[in-house]
This record gives sequence, structure tokens and C-alpha cells, in this order.
Amino acid sequence: MTSWKVSTDDCSVKERARIWQRAMDKLFMPSCQFGCSDNQFHGDISCVYTPQGIEFSVMSGSPLEISGKSGDQPYPFWLALLLEGEFSLKYRGAELPAETGSIIYAPTGVDMTLSVKSDFRILYVKIPDSLVNTRLLNPNLIDVGYLPCESGINQVFASMLTSLSNNIDELETSMLRPVEIAMSEFVISNLIHESGVQEFGSTAKILHFKRICQLIDANLANPSLSLNMVAEKYKVSSRYIQKLFESGGISFVNYVRTRRLERCRCELGNPEYSHLSVSDICFRWGFNDAGHFSRTFRAAFGITPREYRRQQVESMKQETEILSL
Repeated sequence: MTSWKVSTDDCSVKERARIWQRAMDKLFMPSCQFGCSDNQFHGDISCVYTPQGIEFSVMSGSPLEISGKSGDQPYPFWLALLLEGEFSLKYRGAELPAETGSIIYAPTGVDMTLSVKSDFRILYVKIPDSLVNTRLLNPNLIDVGYLPCESGINQVFASMLTSLSNNIDELETSMLRPVEIAMSEFVISNLIHESGVQEFGSTAKILHFKRICQLIDANLANPSLSLNMVAEKYKVSSRYIQKLFESGGISFVNYVRTRRLERCRCELGNPEYSHLSVSDICFRWGFNDAGHFSRTFRAAFGITPREYRRQQVESMKQETEILSL
């Protein structure tokens, strides 16, 4: 499934509360208390999934309160852009910032309360661990947080997400591939500090790790990318860089390989690169042996590159057929 929608206006008044809660269950969100009678409540949800599993849901409706926690979560954490409404966020007995136009985030399964005292609109986003966990060091350290979006990169990103929210019903899965990359990079940039304090012990080391990862990402296509090359660039020892990555629970070599595999997987599923062979794509991202790449890809994703590409093509055909009905 690549997208779905729910509107309480499409069902009887008596069914609205039940239909809404079923939609919330589908999003793995806890129960709701409505700020008006069940009969007067109205709500809409439009949800779309990107090729690599990011879930974007635009929720709008009458005043309500979402409280508690939901188990069996398939995603490690979520973030939400508060588009319209009057919000209040409570966690561990304290009231946290929740201004319209800002972004809040939290690990999934956390017991907290989001109260909306007016008609509202929210973009709710969940990102699979496959896109971020190798770069977030220790995701278990991430707590409930708040990102103001008045200026800087947060404002730029919030503007992009706002535009996505306004056009979500017109977006096809294949259109969202650039958004996947921007989404994962933004999350890493903002949360890497929070996910690494315990391991690294100092802000300076976290910043070193972040900059080294950025250098690696900028040179993934270079088959000569190596530990020595990065160490020379930053005028530090190779052992220092190895220890940084070990502190994050991954080796330098494994990190580079994982990032290259992620870029290859993105292009294998993108119709814009259909003119390139599997070998072309693997060589584009620094692999120098097509057979080794195929085995590594299968070990990482449980499927060969050719099978993955075929599945993505079939999925897009089905989506096109559904949209044309």
C-alpha cells in the first residue's frame, strides 16, 4: 500500500468516533478524547508512504486530546509539524513548547499527551530505522523534543514539509524520493547530538563525527574513499576516526558500505535511472565489483538488486493503474 485516506464525513454520525480511532490505530497512535461530542467531531487523514518506507500523514479535524502510548511500533521515532491550531504538549508532568509552525518529536511508544484546543492541522511523519539508525549512534537516547522553525535550516525544512502537506493528495510515490533524502539528512543533522552524548562524552567529538559523516557522504561516489583519505583531510589519526565510529556502534568500513547501499537502492527504485544497468548504478556509488555488490545488497536487504528493481517497477505500475481508475 502506498497511500490511503480517511474522512469522518464519509460515514454516519454514530460511526465517526470508531472510524477515527481505527485510523489512529493504523498510524499506531494512542486513543483520543474529543473536545466536542462524538456526533459533532470531524476529522480527515491523508497518508502516503515513500519508496523506502517514510510515512507522511496529514491530519486535520476538531479539537481533541491524544494521550497515552501505543505498543508494537514499527518505527523508532516520529516527528510532527504543527501546521494550524492551538497545541499543548505534556510529558512526565511538564508542559513542553508546542507552537504552531514548529516541529515536535519523540520516540514511538512514549507516554505523553498532545492537546489541541481548536480545529487543527498536523503533518505526522515516521521514519524507518533503516534510513537513520546507522547514523544516529544510539537512537535509544532520543527523548521528547522541540525544534523551533522561525529561522535557519529548520525554517527551510518546515517550508518544504508545509508544501508537501498542501499537496499530499497529488503526490505519487516516485515523486517522494528527493524528499526521503532531505528528510533523513535533516533528522540526522538535528538529532545526532542528542543520540550521541553518552557515547562520545563531549560535544566536540560529536561535531567531529558529524563532519566526518558529511565528508563521507559527499565522496561516496569516489571509489578511492578510504579511512586514510578522511584522516588526512581532517589532520587526525586513522585510529581516532575508527574510535569515533566504534563509539557509535559501527565501523568506518561498514558505515561507508551502508551509505553506498542506501544510495544504490534509492536509484534502483527510481524510474529516472531506468536507463542505467544495475552495474552502472553500483559503480556510480563507489563499488568496484558488480558481483560483490549484488551479494552485499542481498545480505543487507534480503533481495538481489535486480529483484528489488523489478519489485519497484511492478509497484509503480500498480499505483498508476489505481490512480487511473
